[in-house]
Amino acid sequence: MRKIKFSLSKQLILITLTCLLLMIVLISIVIPKSLEPYFENTVYSNLEKPLEIMGKNRDLEYEYKNTVYIQNINGEYYTNENYKEILGIDDITEVFKYIKNTRGKFVLNGRLFYYSVNKGRENRNIAITDDSYIKELRNDMLYITIPSVVLIFLIIMVLLLFWSNHLVRRIEKLKSKVDNLNNPDYKVNSKNEADDELKVLNGAIDRMKDMIQTKEKYEREMYQNISHDFKTPIMVVKSYIEAYNDNIEKPKKVIQVTEEEMNKLEKKVKKMLELNKVTYLRNNTNEVIDLKPLIENKIENYKVINKDLNYVFECDKNSQVKGTEEIWESIIDNILSNAVRYANKDIRITVNKNNIVFYNDGENIDEKIINKIFDSYVKGKKGEHGLGLSIVKKNLESLNYKVYAKNLKKGVEFIIERR
Repeated sequence: MRKIKFSLSKQLILITLTCLLLMIVLISIVIPKSLEPYFENTVYSNLEKPLEIMGKNRDLEYEYKNTVYIQNINGEYYTNENYKEILGIDDITEVFKYIKNTRGKFVLNGRLFYYSVNKGRENRNIAITDDSYIKELRNDMLYITIPSVVLIFLIIMVLLLFWSNHLVRRIEKLKSKVDNLNNPDYKVNSKNEADDELKVLNGAIDRMKDMIQTKEKYEREMYQNISHDFKTPIMVVKSYIEAYNDNIEKPKKVIQVTEEEMNKLEKKVKKMLELNKVTYLRNNTNEVIDLKPLIENKIENYKVINKDLNYVFECDKNSQVKGTEEIWESIIDNILSNAVRYANKDIRITVNKNNIVFYNDGENIDEKIINKIFDSYVKGKKGEHGLGLSIVKKNLESLNYKVYAKNLKKGVEFIIERR
């Protein structure tokens, strides 16, 4: 298999690492920002609880780390001894200008502080702390979540690598199948594979291979039949010419046989050209024509060929069909010529909204070939070239119509189904 510069495994690794990087950025920046209100509410709760139970003689030294407590008792202020270290100021009253609500935050000397105020009837208690607690919460969250996310992504990456390697092996099998579509001996075991899209694709490739091999077989058989059909009249004419040169046959007989064989050969060539023409006609199937006058005209022509047959034509109002006159002339000619060849007395054509039926009262088609009668070079007892009904089928398929033959107790029907 050709070496791929950027394999599926590498792509998956790159995608996983990109997702991991985005997740880390999300956890490090976006999530902490979104959780900021929760962190702040936690700080305010920690500040407010001591204020609710704070009394006159309460020791305020170390209630909470990095927290300053201020009591206003009868106009006098009491606070921690280390407030200067925490706030970075000498006069505690400097912070009062920042405290305007029952809770809030302010920046002092480049540092962020949070405060909470508990107002009683006579006293006002204040608690102030810096943002170190929020930083600790944020760091604790990152220390827990980032390693967990990395571990999860590593597990996902390993699973994806196993999956991608399995997927690549299956794709390589499919590529190998495609490369060997023309090799009838090449087989790949695809059993016990997952029932997924690749299995569906594998089945489609198998069907394509069968179609290609069937087509190749058909073409080989067709070329053999064509060679035989062309070779036979040529050999007959050549034999009579040699007989004439050896003074065995008279010129009149040689000319008669040559003319008969050339006529046969001409008909075969016309049928082959008509068969090849089907592909061209498929590109001209958007027209709609009235079938009634076309069939009536063909019946009149065939009455001249064989006056002993009785023709009956029944047609309702639904005589419009897809296709061109050229296509339908070919279809009707080939079916009628076949009917005339096999009919005893009666030929009946019926056109309705569902079907177009050609009936003749001749003998039944051999059941062994009735399902193959529309294949090239399949002939009945009185068949001539084996191409006529094949042309019919290909033309009708180009119009999205279906055709099949059906044996009756007396006679045969060729039925064209409208779709």
